[in-house]
Amino acid sequence: MKITDEQLSELLEGMEMEQPSMSFSRNVMDQVKLEIKPVALKTRVDTRIIYGIAAVFLCSIAGILAYVFMNANFSYSLPRIDVNLDGMVRMTLTSGFLKAFLFTDAVIALILFDRYWKLHRS
Repeated sequence: MKITDEQLSELLEGMEMEQPSMSFSRNVMDQVKLEIKPVALKTRVDTRIIYGIAAVFLCSIAGILAYVFMNANFSYSLPRIDVNLDGMVRMTLTSGFLKAFLFTDAVIALILFDRYWKLHRS
């Protein structure tokens, strides 16, 4: 005997849905609390695998460097660069600049001395 969807919905409409007792969820949660908590799985990686991978990379890098140094031509000369900073130094090292620089250095030195004193005093 096959039941159609319409007949099934008529049967379900006539039935009352059963509800669990008031303390059902509390009882279930109490049982859950009594269960042993699962231990987190720790995967162990064999260190020989890591060392093997590192050895392969180091050997390949060493091989590439050896190839580069064997085939490199080191017979070159550096170009001569003539830099004249006379005017720039004279413009920068003015009296006011030097006073500000020395004042800033003194403040930084005092701050560092204060930190050193607080650290080693206690």
